[in-house]
Order: sequence, then C-alpha cells, then structure tokens
Amino acid sequence: MLSNPSGENIPEIQPGENRSANFATLVRDHHRELLVYANALCGNSATARDIVQDAFIVAYEKFAIFDVTRDFGSWMRGIVRNKWREWLRRNRRYDLGDHELARMDADIAVWQSKRLKDETPLFEALEECLSRLPETLRQTIEAYYYEGRSGDEAALRLGVEPAAVRKRLQRARTLLKQCLEFKQLRNSPQSEP
Repeated sequence: MLSNPSGENIPEIQPGENRSANFATLVRDHHRELLVYANALCGNSATARDIVQDAFIVAYEKFAIFDVTRDFGSWMRGIVRNKWREWLRRNRRYDLGDHELARMDADIAVWQSKRLKDETPLFEALEECLSRLPETLRQTIEAYYYEGRSGDEAALRLGVEPAAVRKRLQRARTLLKQCLEFKQLRNSPQSEP
C-alpha cells in the first residue's frame, strides 16, 4: 500500500487483474461519499447514482494514468463534477455558481479527511461484522445502505420481493448488533470482584 499526501492508503497499481482489484477497493472506499457529493450537486438520488456510475467508468478507463501521489477522492470528485456539468448541459434547469460549487468541494474534502482521520474501532468492528454476514444479507446491506437504493430498487437489483429485502435488512441489523455487542464485551476491561 502507498499513502498519498492526505494520508489515504492507495493500493499499489499493478497491471492486469490486480489493477481491477485495486480499483474495486477504491470504488468501495469512496462510493458513498461520491454519492453524497453528486446528490448535493444535482439534488436527485437517481441522477446522482447515474453520475457517479459514469464517473467510475471514466476513472476506470483512465486508472492506468492515475498519479497515486494524488488524493483519489479529489480526483474522483473532479470527474463527478465534470459528469455533473455534462448532465447540466443536457438538463439546463439546474445550475450552481462556481462559488457554491467551490464551497461544496471544500465541505466534502473536510468531511473526507475527517472521516479518514477518525477511523474508530467501532467502524472497524462494523466492517469486520459486515464481512461475516451471509452473502445474501451482505448484498442486501450493500444495495440498501452503500448504494443508497430504496427497498424496491434493492429488491429489483437482487431479484427478490421487497418484503424479502425488508426481512433481510432486519436480520442483518440484528446480526450486526449482536456481533458489535459481542466485540464490545470481549474488548471491554473486565471489572474485578
């Protein structure tokens, strides 16, 4: 792993399959914040998802020339911003001035750096517990929370009924809560009698 100036760990870029795996890791790490950013720009979650997806396609095509000493999140926000501007040209009714756009960029950058610095044991434990969930529950959690899909959209993506998505989310939340409580008990100092 390499580290860029913002302290973000960047996987070393390797040719072939490793390149795809490295890119996939970065996509997972930045997907949520880019959705928030795109949604702030366009004000519509469906459009934000489309913009972010298009931005990741462009980034993947240009990943071989990505300078790992740069902040991947900043690079991606620039691509999202360009995709948003393309969207604006096609949908003229939305427009943000440069000043407001710069303010949003700064807010997102502050949020991202704070998130990177504040990696707490709770989030690490949550990620570990999430990785232990059965695949069907993990996919449902990712579709609903990480990708920001509605229950109906997640059901369509997963090929199940919306009621199944609701039940899977309920089961996943219960298992995650139990896992986190177990980890907390295991890691808390034992009181002596």
